[in-house]
Amino acid sequence: MSNANRFSHIDALRGIAALLVIWLHVSEVFVRISPETAAQGTTFYDVAWSVDAGKIGVVIFFSISGFVICRSLNGNIIEGSKKFLIRRLLRLYPAFWVSIVLGLFSIWWLFDKPFGWNVIAANITMLPELFGEQPIIGLYWTLETELVFYLLCWLLFVNRYLNNPLILFLISAFLAFFFVVAKLFFMPPELRSSLKVMPYNLAIMFWGGFFRYWYEDKKAYIMLATRKVEIQSLLYVLTAIVLIPALAALMKGYAEQNDTLIHLGSSYILGLSVFIIGNLVFKIKNQFMVWTGTISYSLYLVHPVIFYSLFWYLKNKAPYWLMTFHLSIYIVFTTVFSMILSAIIYYTVEKPAIDYAHKLTR
Repeated sequence: MSNANRFSHIDALRGIAALLVIWLHVSEVFVRISPETAAQGTTFYDVAWSVDAGKIGVVIFFSISGFVICRSLNGNIIEGSKKFLIRRLLRLYPAFWVSIVLGLFSIWWLFDKPFGWNVIAANITMLPELFGEQPIIGLYWTLETELVFYLLCWLLFVNRYLNNPLILFLISAFLAFFFVVAKLFFMPPELRSSLKVMPYNLAIMFWGGFFRYWYEDKKAYIMLATRKVEIQSLLYVLTAIVLIPALAALMKGYAEQNDTLIHLGSSYILGLSVFIIGNLVFKIKNQFMVWTGTISYSLYLVHPVIFYSLFWYLKNKAPYWLMTFHLSIYIVFTTVFSMILSAIIYYTVEKPAIDYAHKLTR
């Protein structure tokens, strides 16, 4: 089987993740756009908010990154590094730069939010907050985590540790424990939230990489001293370790009636569960969902462009009756037009860049 066919269900999972993110973001913006909309029911928002559907989607994305990236670095150090760098850069940045332009118009200019070249220059790097600037689109924080993960994978690769499942196990476990200890004892409260949770997200990504080793060979084992230890047994242990912070947050949230902690814990548990079920129990290979996953990166980046533009239009230009529909109408409208825009970006920018990267690294 071709690699694409073998992992078409992974693309479907990407599609699910992107749609979950859209569901939450659109719901929280449009749920009370008018008294009439709110009066028709807020169930779509309530459900998305109660489980933090957007965070579930992000956790699925992070798990998939680990599953894919840890095995994409191979060969000798020079050629492998060159291939990885070129393919990752051309995979991420062209569509991302398009989203910057669209985001400046739909989120900053339309809403009279001042910006200058310093904001644009910082965002072009994909690390705006590193340079003290706001991300043009708020969800860029996840891309910062992705870049850190890529760097760590590359460092492991050049030191010949990336293909060692025991190393991935230890790194994932360490990051999960580090996150808990840091959160409890020395993480400064003023630290931005994306950095606070980064160790945990990285732990999940390395868990995804370890999961891939077991997924490729379910009878694989490693040698510890003179003893054979099955990868499957270690996966059970690592999954439990990675779930500890989420379970702790969930239990503390219920004990203290803290919705933030409840959402945090439940979203990570559900995100990991969806990833596991989608790989082991119910592999979705529906063509539409696979295609949605194919355009999911652009879909993730530009859906705020659609719903912020729509929101501005309804509030400033449209007749009032256009703000009185059921919340589901705004969700469906945003999803459809986000997919149309994402498909255009994918086929005109993202795919040509990917193809060119593969041509350069054959």
